[in-house]
Amino acid sequence: MKRAAVLLLIVLGATGGIALAQDPMTQLRSCLQKDHAERLACLNKMTRTIAPQNRPTPEDDWIVSQTTSPIDYSPIATATTSSRTGTGESAMQLSIRCRGGRTELALAGPGISRGGGDDAISYRVNDNPAVQVAAAVPAFGPGVAFTGDVVRLLQSLPGSGDLIVLLSPRGGAARDGTFSLAGLDAARAKIAAACKWPRAIATPNR
Repeated sequence: MKRAAVLLLIVLGATGGIALAQDPMTQLRSCLQKDHAERLACLNKMTRTIAPQNRPTPEDDWIVSQTTSPIDYSPIATATTSSRTGTGESAMQLSIRCRGGRTELALAGPGISRGGGDDAISYRVNDNPAVQVAAAVPAFGPGVAFTGDVVRLLQSLPGSGDLIVLLSPRGGAARDGTFSLAGLDAARAKIAAACKWPRAIATPNR
């Protein structure tokens, strides 16, 4: 199949890192060739067969930078964490960005080109069914951005646990990374303040 895919697996609690299947690219392409319902079922089955690894003690790995726009002095804020494990050549970054009152969630790093187009993002929380959304070119910054209600997605994440990402770009090798969610509460609060999220949304779901 000609399009790339980003599989975002949000795994909470005791779930650790992942060990890639022997040929994840072939499995992924097979899933993407199915229709919508069968595709999600295939992705669910694929992710459940990934073997967990022992998880190290989580640390507060989120780095928040805040400044103001030199044009209109509006707040600009970015919260970024790097993957602590993975099979890629270097770490990936997961960033929550706020600029011009807009919130964006993006994946970036070496080998991840700025784009979206035909890319697809599938993610799952705990044992919930996989959800697939389209990827897009970020409004600002590098990488690939999530589409849809990003604020609600961010607020659905807890302040602890792991965020596990499996990335399979077109023509490239699949790689995975594990992001710690420790410290997300504080980072998320700063982004919420900078982007002026509504109070009802700015309170994380528990």
